[in-house]
Amino acid sequence: MNAEEQRRERAATLRDTDATQRDQHAGGRDSDAEERDLLAEERDLLADERDRAADERDQVAETRDRAATAREKAETDRTVGTGELPEPTQSQTDRQAAATDRRHARADRRSGQAERRKSQSDRSLSSTQRVSGISDRAASESDRLTASADRGQSLTDQATAAQDELTGVLLRGPGLASLNELIEAAQDSEEPLTLGFIDVDHLKTVNDSLGHSAGDRLLRQVAETLSATLGTNSLVFRYGGDEFVCAVPRSSLKGLTALLEQASEQLRIGSERGSVSVGLSEFEAGDTAETLMARADSALYEQRRSKRWSDS
Repeated sequence: MNAEEQRRERAATLRDTDATQRDQHAGGRDSDAEERDLLAEERDLLADERDRAADERDQVAETRDRAATAREKAETDRTVGTGELPEPTQSQTDRQAAATDRRHARADRRSGQAERRKSQSDRSLSSTQRVSGISDRAASESDRLTASADRGQSLTDQATAAQDELTGVLLRGPGLASLNELIEAAQDSEEPLTLGFIDVDHLKTVNDSLGHSAGDRLLRQVAETLSATLGTNSLVFRYGGDEFVCAVPRSSLKGLTALLEQASEQLRIGSERGSVSVGLSEFEAGDTAETLMARADSALYEQRRSKRWSDS
């Protein structure tokens, strides 16, 4: 991983961390909002109770006033024609008690109004908290999307860096790493793995006689033909210059030979009229990439030598 890829990965990790923190903040805000909603409901209930208490006090005051009026009338009726003055003592007491009840009722209503104002404030704060929570979650999602994009770009950069710019197949280093993975899989599964060492015939002659652009086209055609013929489960990489390596899991020497013969025929009739020499080896217990390729390279050398003898 180069410096730019490391920078992207660090940035993606930081964004994921920020997103997690924002989610936690959003959860906290939602929890606060729920608590405020509950408190607002309690305040509304308390305000209702105070209003009911005020109504009851007003009713008691009204009853006291009616009682005082009745007493005053009765006292007046009793003293009519007697020359006595009415005694207002009890009616005054009733009216004073009624006035006190009404003062308490007004106080209860003011308290109820205050509770409702607090309830409205709590609900307003709750709404603000929920909006902030939504904003935090939106920012969290944006952070995660950006982190995902950074990681996607990093993977794209890594894939591009692993590819041979001319042919599109893997370069030697990434190719050898992939070959080691196939060898480990073959060891674990005990399934066959066959490798081919491939040399493009007469590339120098093509470059010298037709130009390097023709040689480049030939290399591209070889890489494309190998990849298309061997399939997506196979490995093809450029070993260097005019040499390619291919490896096919779950394939025998006979099976890979047949596939490479198909590829050779496609190259022979292709636009560049190319040909290749091939050396094959089959995975054996204890093989490494080096030993497997060494046997294929030896087989390639023998084929080249036999071609030279036949050409002469």
